[in-house]
Amino acid sequence: MGAHSVPRIMTAASFGFLSGILLHAGWLRPVPFLAMAVAMLPLLFVRHRIVCIGYAACLFGFIRFDMTLPLPSEALAEAVGREASFIGIVREMRIYQATIAVRTMDDRVVSSRSLISVSPGSATLSEGQTVRVACRLAMLDLADKKSRFLARRGAFFQCKGTTVVRLVAFAPPYFAPAALANWRKALSARIRAVFPGDEGALLSGILYGERGFTKRMNDAFRMAGMTHLIAVSGSNITLVVSLFVPFLLVLGYRRTSAIVLSGLGILLFAFFVGAEASVIRAAIMGWLALLARAFGRKPKAGHLLLVAAAVMTLADPWAPAFDAGFALSFLATWGLIALSPFVSERLRFVPERFGLREITATTFSATLVTTPYSLWAFQESSLAGLITNLFAIPLIGLAMAWGALAIAVGPVIPAVAWPAQGFLHAILRIAETANRFPWLAYALPIPLWAMAAIYTLIAGAGMHLKRKKYPQPGVLEAHIPSRIRAFVRAF
Repeated sequence: MGAHSVPRIMTAASFGFLSGILLHAGWLRPVPFLAMAVAMLPLLFVRHRIVCIGYAACLFGFIRFDMTLPLPSEALAEAVGREASFIGIVREMRIYQATIAVRTMDDRVVSSRSLISVSPGSATLSEGQTVRVACRLAMLDLADKKSRFLARRGAFFQCKGTTVVRLVAFAPPYFAPAALANWRKALSARIRAVFPGDEGALLSGILYGERGFTKRMNDAFRMAGMTHLIAVSGSNITLVVSLFVPFLLVLGYRRTSAIVLSGLGILLFAFFVGAEASVIRAAIMGWLALLARAFGRKPKAGHLLLVAAAVMTLADPWAPAFDAGFALSFLATWGLIALSPFVSERLRFVPERFGLREITATTFSATLVTTPYSLWAFQESSLAGLITNLFAIPLIGLAMAWGALAIAVGPVIPAVAWPAQGFLHAILRIAETANRFPWLAYALPIPLWAMAAIYTLIAGAGMHLKRKKYPQPGVLEAHIPSRIRAFVRAF
């Protein structure tokens, strides 16, 4: 094999697999086995190895997505439209919605690949608990776009009308997600004790992606194009690595061992924040980059982004199209890698002082690439982020550093929390300022084919610009400001 055979094969396989997933995401109906068999026939005649691998991976992606669709003989389907009683385990708990893996229905054991979505009302639930639910069951209509986003978590059935939820058993002590959730709750309570109100909710979001904003502030961040600031992504993973590697070096580990062992820090952090899709994508990229550095190879961010997305999608085929967090995180990272160097080159008139040119280039690139998906998924977008992020992003690192210090010693020395309080308050005011310019938000729904066409054009432009040899950001450095980047590069 040539020197570049393995990266090319992995890239072709990842791109083909993602293409198959996205093709089937546009056609949410089971595909007959005969049609799959016919689609495999071209593999007998294709001679180009890379094309053959890409096509085979595309078919595999198509089959993998098909495996997640509910079967016509689904056990839960017989209860649709009537009152039924279920006993199951809470798989995931959101603010107002729980997904439950059903074990028994009407006191008889059932086996189902689908989950049910339940609004627990006044009941307080957490992952791993066993509950009894009585409700009228309805099946989601996958022709409706909102239903597709609900089905993305595997919940093709939903409780309607009056729902009664009763706790049957607590999560077992060895159930790790429940223990981590309790740890997050304890940390959030400590943060709220030091920073009450939206300041505390913002710090929790910056540090580990906790969503505790009031509705007013949540809408303000959405209108301001600043929701990415409270979503865990590559910047958090990079900072975890930048903390673990020096610590391990001080303990006497060699550089290669410290880099590999810091992957454990990435793994722990990913599970601590709840293993969101965007976090897993960033964690996989971080792991691959660390392994590449440990073996003395310079990682290519574009290749690692594709491989990380493919690995994540293998476990969660609905994520690329119907998990907004994963899709926007992937697209924003792609924009930073493919377009940001070119945009920065064209913004020579913007001063480099305080990282202003870098922030402008990355904000514009990420906004450009994420806008088509936002218009397809949410039917609206906002240009406010092009302005608000110029002022908010430089404050994030300061708020994160001072906030972490305040959490540690703030209850003992309250004055330590004052700088973080100021930075957090400033970020909140920046978000609220965008509400004064409602004309920056616009509604422009686009169909799926239009979104695909736009991204095809952007991909073509990115491939053309790649030949220009603009300086590319490293995979562990693409999300973070230059001052932090200089620190990370040393390791």
